[in-house]
Amino acid sequence: MDEEEEILKALEQDNKESKKFVDGWDERMMETYKLMKQVREPGARGEYLKDSEKAEMYRLYKENPEVNTVEKLAKDYRVMRQRVHAILWLKEMEEEEEKRIGKPLDDSVEILLDNFPEFFNSHDREFHVASLPYKPDFKVMPEGWDGTTRDPDEVLYEISMKEDQRLYEEFVQRLNFNKKKVAGEVKCHKYSRRRPKEGWNFTVEKLGPRDKRGGGGGGGWKFVSLPDGSSRSLNEMEKMYVKRETPKPRRRILPPFK
Repeated sequence: MDEEEEILKALEQDNKESKKFVDGWDERMMETYKLMKQVREPGARGEYLKDSEKAEMYRLYKENPEVNTVEKLAKDYRVMRQRVHAILWLKEMEEEEEKRIGKPLDDSVEILLDNFPEFFNSHDREFHVASLPYKPDFKVMPEGWDGTTRDPDEVLYEISMKEDQRLYEEFVQRLNFNKKKVAGEVKCHKYSRRRPKEGWNFTVEKLGPRDKRGGGGGGGWKFVSLPDGSSRSLNEMEKMYVKRETPKPRRRILPPFK
């Protein structure tokens, strides 16, 4: 009897898994349709995201930022990570402004747009798709080559993911700089460029043993020379400036054709 019960339980479990797989066909077909749409329209972006969805995104992030990370929110709401960063910063500024004035902001326009979404195209999955030149690329193959080549779609996907990660890192770097600029930590008016009473601080780069610049591979390092003749390491703000000024050699990323 015990053996028969185990067999029945195994069959019941298999039936549940099979039913779950069959019931998920519609969802998988819709997922495939959206992915194929992105292939037909490379670089397409979502056109509208409800303000209620943005508020919910900000609420989830505030409740538990370690669980509801930017990557998770981007996947759940089917948008790019850059867009999540921008939404979170916007909602944070709105919250600070409401605290400052002591009353909620006027959101009548957002309510109107949420109630009539048919005025806009609903947002869809968005991700970066590289624009590759379509031209013959002849190569001399090694001896013993079996004639097989990589799938062009697989190559395009890998290049797109690498470009997307590079663009995301650059976006976060510029966003953090803009946040400091809005907070008044970055001085850009002419009076901030006047010589201080104690003198200027200079950023000095010392070359490495091989007369090379940069951090690794025999390169040098940067430090700050103070007016009294002493020196110190770079602080976080100065490291951010150095990183912004570092050249980023990369292939030119072209916009998608309209």
